[in-house]
Amino acid sequence: MRQQGRKHVSRRDAIRWSITGATGATLLGLSDSTGIAGPGTGAPNTPAPATPLTTLDATVILGPLRVPHRPYRRLASGPGLPALLREDLCTRNGNADAPRTGLAAWGHLTDTHVLDAANPGRLSFFWQYFDFTDGYPPSGLFRPQDLLTVHVLDAMVRKLNAVGRGPVSQRRLDCLVTTGDLTNSFALSELSAAVGVFKGVPVSSHPTARYEGIQDHGPAPLELSQNIWHPGPESPLAPPDDWKAVYGYPTVPGLLEAAIRPVSAAGSDFPCYFGFGNHDEAGREVADPIPAKTAFVDTLRTGDTLPMRLPAGLDEPDFWDEIISSSADDRRAIIASMPSRTVGASKLRREFSKAEFMDSLPEFDRRDEAVPRAGQGPEARLYYTFDISPQVMGIMLNTASPDGGAVAVLDAAQAAWLEEQLERVSGKSYDAKGDLSTKNVEDRLVVLFSHHPLSYFDEVTVSSEGGDPPLNLTAVLELVSRFPNVVVWLNGHSHKHRVTPYKTNREYGGFWEITTASLIDYPQQSRVVELLDNGDGTLSVVATLVDHSAPESVFHEGIQSPASMAALSLELVLNRPGLESAEVIGSAADQNVELVVRKPF
Repeated sequence: MRQQGRKHVSRRDAIRWSITGATGATLLGLSDSTGIAGPGTGAPNTPAPATPLTTLDATVILGPLRVPHRPYRRLASGPGLPALLREDLCTRNGNADAPRTGLAAWGHLTDTHVLDAANPGRLSFFWQYFDFTDGYPPSGLFRPQDLLTVHVLDAMVRKLNAVGRGPVSQRRLDCLVTTGDLTNSFALSELSAAVGVFKGVPVSSHPTARYEGIQDHGPAPLELSQNIWHPGPESPLAPPDDWKAVYGYPTVPGLLEAAIRPVSAAGSDFPCYFGFGNHDEAGREVADPIPAKTAFVDTLRTGDTLPMRLPAGLDEPDFWDEIISSSADDRRAIIASMPSRTVGASKLRREFSKAEFMDSLPEFDRRDEAVPRAGQGPEARLYYTFDISPQVMGIMLNTASPDGGAVAVLDAAQAAWLEEQLERVSGKSYDAKGDLSTKNVEDRLVVLFSHHPLSYFDEVTVSSEGGDPPLNLTAVLELVSRFPNVVVWLNGHSHKHRVTPYKTNREYGGFWEITTASLIDYPQQSRVVELLDNGDGTLSVVATLVDHSAPESVFHEGIQSPASMAALSLELVLNRPGLESAEVIGSAADQNVELVVRKPF
């Protein structure tokens, strides 16, 4: 889904300013055991859950048409998705049904994109000037589910609380880990809402008293409104939008009012750890001068003006030329000249700083002894180590580019820090020359976390400040492969499910990369990940997809609850026109999987 036509707004600007994409639902048995269990081992005296909890036992699929002759379908329950055994790196040596020891279990959420959907800084008035050659706006501009990101996140946290344990090990989840893009557009209103979901307090990402934006029936150009789903009943002053007229999207009375009401979040039952993504990165330092283009967006973000069109007589390139050369007074005059609506203003729509993001991290860990450890200085706190379990250490990396771009960056200082952390838990490692060395330290297995997949590292990098350049892809792989106790790397960013083996030509080593899709776009799934000792010289990483809602929770009439709105979001996203679902969820080898790796010690 690519947009065609004039593109004077850069790709980076579109990513940062658009304020911004399967099926599944699994059933897990519950137990108080954290030790030995075999596949399918149930817990004693624990009744089976009334509804499926993971995609192992049930999935969410598209069911019957909502109305004849339109493509929109209601949700239905589908069959479970079995786990696929992958032995790309090594083969299990023992009896597949033999008891195994659960070493760690955690939930992996990513790309939650908690969104203040009515923020004027989205520049939604620009959407009417793009040619949508596929007939619908691409994901990343307007999404029908934009208002429901808080509801989806709360529903997923509730579901992971209900899942509680790994389906194979029956080990209670040690923690939840979120790998970046917690927010959508580095807005304080979004950060506060996302934080509140995990803390378990009433939250809304909409900071004003009522909804005033492009999804209501307020005055708007037809070229804009026809490409926006309006959940309320039709206005006599305008024809139905294309989402309803062409694709069959429903009318949901009262949704706008219900969606902005605070959600009484359940909060996580487990310690939580957070990564930093490119949508959390404003791309500026405190001391940096603010470019005129950015200052224009800043003014809109916190102001009471929602532009509806470009100023009369200006096309998009000329408009940006004027903005780029403008003073503060000029920008205010330009905004005043734009056909606009007056809406509620909020200072909570301002960007948050790195310090504000970082200061939130220790609050989420409810165990006093497990405060994230990091290097000195504020930047270092964006990457840190934490204990997943006694046997397993987690390392959170910050791969967000400092300029707010979409590429992955691992700078030289962070790489040196990473090497130090790996050295202190690796009794066996390779030096830079490839020679195996041993030392007397306590061995621990290591799980890496970052926002970006490895494929997003450039092969060629240069330093913009004359210092050591960030690591390219080859250098990142070379560093990590020196430590055989790194067994898996989890990330997001691509909004796709992918599972990739990384082999090594050395005697020891090799690891798996697990990339999980987003909670804002299809398929809105997270994973439960387990690390098991197979007792035969191998380990298994078991990754199981989890859906946040069930089909029966969706309804289009009556009073909406947070749970019903989360389920509605899932229905909306599964029906997105032009959705290339196979490209997003990958093959069976990218979904429910058991990944075998050699035990390093």
